[in-house]
Amino acid sequence: MLPTSPAQTEVDVIVPCYNVEHRVRRALDSVLCQTHQDFSIYAVDDGCTDNTVQVLKTYAPRCILISQAHAGPGAARNRAIRESVSPFVAFIDADDEWLPDKLERQLALLRQNESLGMVCSNCLISEAGSKENRHIVVDNVPHNGRLFKHLVRNCFVFTPSVVVRRRCLQEIGLFHEELPVSEDFNLWLRIAARWDIAIVPEVCAIVNKRSGSLSLTISSEERLRSGVAALEHVRSSCSTLSPVEQQALRLALAERIYFYGSYLLSAGEKGASRKHLASVLELQSTHWRAFAKLALSYLPGEIYGSLVRFKSAITV
Repeated sequence: MLPTSPAQTEVDVIVPCYNVEHRVRRALDSVLCQTHQDFSIYAVDDGCTDNTVQVLKTYAPRCILISQAHAGPGAARNRAIRESVSPFVAFIDADDEWLPDKLERQLALLRQNESLGMVCSNCLISEAGSKENRHIVVDNVPHNGRLFKHLVRNCFVFTPSVVVRRRCLQEIGLFHEELPVSEDFNLWLRIAARWDIAIVPEVCAIVNKRSGSLSLTISSEERLRSGVAALEHVRSSCSTLSPVEQQALRLALAERIYFYGSYLLSAGEKGASRKHLASVLELQSTHWRAFAKLALSYLPGEIYGSLVRFKSAITV
């Protein structure tokens, strides 16, 4: 149950939780070990059916518990954003963890520069069953400024690395709840379309990927469709992009639609594939791979199947 009037701290830390009783302690403990301690934690029970709620209650009063019917991570984060009150908002998923000085370093940048809407950092990616972590380094991108054209080409922002200014969210809106995935990428792009972004060029967060996580269990088709929808929403909602940013968005959208159209072709859905591949060429007339796949879609099924098998054979 929420207090009637949450105390304002400098930053609110938001943790969406869905059946994470065996993992959420690591995330919460990494928050509580921060060198910057002026924060409140908002943990959202997103319709959990295990003992997650019981675990979260052991962190009271530092952790404020919000419960709702299962609606997904975007909706859970939005619920906590609306309930919380502090001038900055940080995100961490229940699988992930922070390094101790994360908040201290990122909040210092936000305090120093009112034009910054968001600060992120480099990350480590730890995959279940792998002995090595991947160090995600943001290369060939300025460490601060108008970074939309860089971000739309390659998402270098990972959710647990983010601290965002609340005023920024009040201006551009919250997570797109209808997107099953890419809802975070969509929000980062909408922020980057109107605000400066800063990057701490060192690791401040660790993303732990496990076999049952949403990002690894969602179907390929739904992932591709959601990626396209995320960029189409940015295109329709961000009217202040510069010509250079608009061009970068068109090229990124063309590439996303190309991969979706290619997937549909491989699945035998030729009509839907042609529609998407044709729209790629409307966005980027020189996209020769889309042109080639469009031509292939008109081949009889047995010939197309033979070409696919031949390609697979020579690439083994």
